[in-house]
Amino acid sequence: MKTAASGQLVRNGSGGGRAGALGRAPSQPQPGGRAGGRPGPGVSPRPLSPGAGAGLGAGPPAAAGLCGARVPGGMARPAPAGFPARTNSRLDAFLRRHLPPAVYDAVRAYEPCVVVSDSEKHTLKYVVLSDRLIYLTENPPKSIRRVVALRDVVAIDLIDDDPEFFSSPDRETNQHIRIIYSSSVLKKECEKSKGVRKFLFPFHHANSNDKKVKEEKNGPVFWRGRAPASLNEAPHRSEEKIKHFSQLKSELFLKDNTLRKMLCLITQLKLAAQKNFILKRLFWKTSDLFYFLVSKLREYLPESRDKNALQNKSRRADELVACIEIVQTLGLMFRETETESSRLNTLAAKEGTLFNLLVILISEPQIPKSCPVFDIQLVADSTLAEMSFDAELQKLILEYTDTATALLYEILLVFQQGNLGLGSTQFAVSWLMSFLQSRPPIMTFVASVVKQVVKGLSASLQLLSPGQAVLLYQQLCILRSCLQYSKTLAEYIRNDYREEFRYFIHMPALEKKLPLRYPIAQPTTQVFHEVLKLVEQKPCVRCE
Repeated sequence: MKTAASGQLVRNGSGGGRAGALGRAPSQPQPGGRAGGRPGPGVSPRPLSPGAGAGLGAGPPAAAGLCGARVPGGMARPAPAGFPARTNSRLDAFLRRHLPPAVYDAVRAYEPCVVVSDSEKHTLKYVVLSDRLIYLTENPPKSIRRVVALRDVVAIDLIDDDPEFFSSPDRETNQHIRIIYSSSVLKKECEKSKGVRKFLFPFHHANSNDKKVKEEKNGPVFWRGRAPASLNEAPHRSEEKIKHFSQLKSELFLKDNTLRKMLCLITQLKLAAQKNFILKRLFWKTSDLFYFLVSKLREYLPESRDKNALQNKSRRADELVACIEIVQTLGLMFRETETESSRLNTLAAKEGTLFNLLVILISEPQIPKSCPVFDIQLVADSTLAEMSFDAELQKLILEYTDTATALLYEILLVFQQGNLGLGSTQFAVSWLMSFLQSRPPIMTFVASVVKQVVKGLSASLQLLSPGQAVLLYQQLCILRSCLQYSKTLAEYIRNDYREEFRYFIHMPALEKKLPLRYPIAQPTTQVFHEVLKLVEQKPCVRCE
C-alpha cells in the first residue's frame, strides 16, 4: 500500500475483535471506506504476497485504523509531496546497534508518534516499519519491541472521517486507514508487555507538531507529525552487497552481452533483490539501470528488432523469456519502495521512459509466422516442430501477459498517489487512464484481462492458488480503474463483455474459487463487488 508507516487501534464493537491502525510501507493504496466500516470511495490495499499472506490466520480478525497525511489519487484532499527523506541520527544509530544487520537493512521508515494507552499518557515514541514487522521504541530510544506482524494483515480500508482530537487545520490534512488483521503468537507476546497491553495501535498523521491527542480507553493511540521518514543511507550497509550490485550493473551494460548472458545477470539481480532490500534502494538511486531495462524491453517488444527473431521461433522464445524476467525484476523493484524518494526522482526525471514502459506492458508480443513447406515429408516433420514451438510461444505470451499485468498494477499504485510530489508534474489515475486509452493496444489488453478473469473463475473444481488469487486481485483493480476513470474503456467493457459479466464473472463464481482462508480474500471480494457495480451502472462521473 502507499501510505505511511504508522497506525492506531480501538476496540471493535463486534464480537470480541479489536480495532487498530497501522501503516505499511509495502506499496499499496487502500480500499475506500467510511467511518463505521461502510465502504466508500478510495483505492485498494496491497495484496499480501503468496509467501507471506496466503497462510491461515490464527484467531478472529481484528480491525485497525490509521490517519496519515498522504492522500491517494482521486481523493478530495491534496497530498503532500512524496515521501521526504528525513533522518534521525540518534534513532538510526540505535537501530543499527540493536537490530541484526539483515533486519536493519529491511527497515523501510521510522517516525515520531504520541502514544496513549491504559498504562501510558501522551508518551512520545517512535514507530519503526520493517519488511515484516512494526516496532515501537521510546524517545529517546532505550529498547525496541515488536508490535504488529505484517503477515497478519488481512485487509486495509480508507476511512473518510476527521479525527475530533485534532485542531481544525490538522483535521483537513489527515487520513484514517483501518487495517484488519488476524491475531497471532506475536499478539500474545505483546499483551504481556505493560507498555502496550492492547496490541492494536492507531496512528494518526498530521502536518503539525502540536501534540494534541484524545485518550482512547481500549488501546494505545499514536499520531505522527508530517510525513514518514525514509531510513537514511546507513554507513553500516554491507560493502559486499554494494560491490555485488555494481558488478552486476557494469556487466549488464557491456555491449557484447549475449541474450543468454543478459538473462543470467538479470536473474541474479532479481534473486539478490529478493533477499536484500538495499539492492532495491541502489536500483532506484542509480536510475540508469531502470532506463537500461526498459530500453531492453523496447528491443524485443512488441516485436523484435532482431531480423533473425522475426522468423526464428526458438530465438523469439528466448527473447520472451528474457522479457518476462525483466518485467518480473521491474515489478520487484517497484514493490515496497514507495518510501524511497529516489524512485520518485527516477520516474519523474525521464517521463518518456515510464510512458514507453506502459505502452510495452499493454502491447501483445508479436511472434513469427510459420513459413510454407512444400515437401510432403518435410511438411509432416515441420508441422510437429511448428506445433511444439507455437505452443511454447503461446504459453510464454500468457506468462508475459500475467507478468505485465502485475507490473502495470504496481505502476497504477504510483499514479494512485495522486502525484509524484516533484515540481508541477502530476500523475493522477485519471491522467494515466487518459494516456492508456489513447494507445491502440489498450483495447486488446483490457480484453485479455477480462478473458483471464473469466478463465480464473471458470467452472473448474480447482481452487485458486495464492499466486492466482493475487493476480485476480490485480486484474480486478485494473478493471476498476478503467471503469472509474476512462469513459472509453468503461463503455468498451460494458458493451463488449456484458455477457461475460452476466454468466461467468459473478459473486457465486468467486466464492467457489477463492478460499476464504487467504488474507487477500476479503479485499478481492470488495474490489470484485465494486467492479460488478460499475459494470451495471451508467458511466461514472469521474470518467472524462
